[in-house]
Amino acid sequence: MLDELLSKKEVLCFIKEIKTNDRYFQKNNSSSLNTKIKETKELALYIFYDALFKFKIIIDDNNLFDDYLKQLERLYVKLDDFEDVRFGINKLLCRELITKLDIKDLDDDEIKKIVITEIYDKYITNGYFIHGFNSAYCDSIKKNGFVPEEYENYYDRFIRVNNIFKNYGINDVITKDFDSKRSSFTDDIVMGCNYSSYSPMFFFNFLTNEVFSKRIRKDYYLIDDYVHLISYLKRFMSNNLFNEHDKKYILSLVFDEWELLHRNERKIALLLVKRNKFSKRSVSLNEFLNNNSNLVEVVDRLLSSKYNNIYLEEEIKSSDLEILLLDVYYDKVIQNENEVSLDLELYKKKEEEVKKEFLDKYGSVSILLLLGSIFISLGVIITVITLLRG
Repeated sequence: MLDELLSKKEVLCFIKEIKTNDRYFQKNNSSSLNTKIKETKELALYIFYDALFKFKIIIDDNNLFDDYLKQLERLYVKLDDFEDVRFGINKLLCRELITKLDIKDLDDDEIKKIVITEIYDKYITNGYFIHGFNSAYCDSIKKNGFVPEEYENYYDRFIRVNNIFKNYGINDVITKDFDSKRSSFTDDIVMGCNYSSYSPMFFFNFLTNEVFSKRIRKDYYLIDDYVHLISYLKRFMSNNLFNEHDKKYILSLVFDEWELLHRNERKIALLLVKRNKFSKRSVSLNEFLNNNSNLVEVVDRLLSSKYNNIYLEEEIKSSDLEILLLDVYYDKVIQNENEVSLDLELYKKKEEEVKKEFLDKYGSVSILLLLGSIFISLGVIITVITLLRG
């Protein structure tokens, strides 16, 4: 859906700026903003994706995009609060639509209704609800469609791990209803991006659980730093006297889940489903047409998130969905040089090297000790024989 916009040189340059230049993400994250995202670096990028998405849905005019992008860049530089940035984006969209429709007289109430109805038709009636998921499942969903909670997983093993922790007096380490057959959707691209980055959330929460350590950095998960994350879990289990069988089972499951989630290149993966699949969650057009506020304020309310967490239980055929893949914020380009993350393959390689080094070192020592013992024994025997012979 956004391939054409995301391939533009100017867009790629601005994304790079957002990722690397702190003037774009050092802003306030107001409590009134409809998001749980705490990290403003991620938020800056996700809001930009949201701006591209809304432009595509509502305007979809290449002749107007260059001006739109320039104004977006100015908003990011000028405004100090992300709530203001999002309001500014909705204001820009309203202005671009007015330009596209060649509207002159904004004081005419009928003109106001035309703009509101146009946005309602494109963004609400024919718009989407969004589910953020791990990109490892893209191929399966494209092929088989989407069935909530019906995909390759290790839920039975995670239930067993929860019980293992309970046996040591540690409760609620993995917080998920594994029997649930529904998935959460939102009408906000920003929230969808956030969930996808941390997906599956229960696994992220498990690996970064403060029960293991208060010092765990959440972004270890986002930069694929398996070694750091697993070290806290190992230390915790050792400190709490987990037996070797339980430790081995837990670490084996974590390894398998990590490998499953990283079988594809990590991307933000968004499942887009038409809003009419959620007919009970409709938004009334009259609510906005009868609003006495000025046009920009009405448009802002129309485009702002209203459903942060709604559920879908039914199957969605592959022909009735779209998948949007976006670059993550925490990629290898922006990792601190002093915090280079080891990926899974490198971790396995290192583990094999350690095993080999151990065998080489201690195996060689054992052989030398054995040979030494043999020579000492021979020496003693020869000495005894010599003494006996006088």
